[in-house]
Amino acid sequence: MLLNENQVWYPPIELIETDTALILRAEIPGVKIRDLDVRTTKSLISITGKRHEQHFANEKELICSQLHYGQIECLIELPVPIQNHRVEAELVDGVLTVIMPKAQTWDNPKNQENIQEILALFPA
Repeated sequence: MLLNENQVWYPPIELIETDTALILRAEIPGVKIRDLDVRTTKSLISITGKRHEQHFANEKELICSQLHYGQIECLIELPVPIQNHRVEAELVDGVLTVIMPKAQTWDNPKNQENIQEILALFPA
């Protein structure tokens, strides 16, 4: 099976939620960090880039390839708002890890408890 470099590649991802952040991991082997663009809004993450085909000096003919080359695209709607100005990303051993701190929201039950505790300090 030969894959065309013009095909779009959707990398396998996982999205994890902790108490304080969302963590996205994407398997993107063979891609350099300079070939990736990670963008976030409060509710979306977009990963785009390109994996370039590798050629060897003594390569005569490609017989079979199941490797993905070409355009990389990934767009995910996030389940909770994030602080998009505090996002951190790193690419290690072909795995892109993006840490997105959650935004503080007043409708979070934990925040409501904190508000009630603060209000209790000020008698009416």
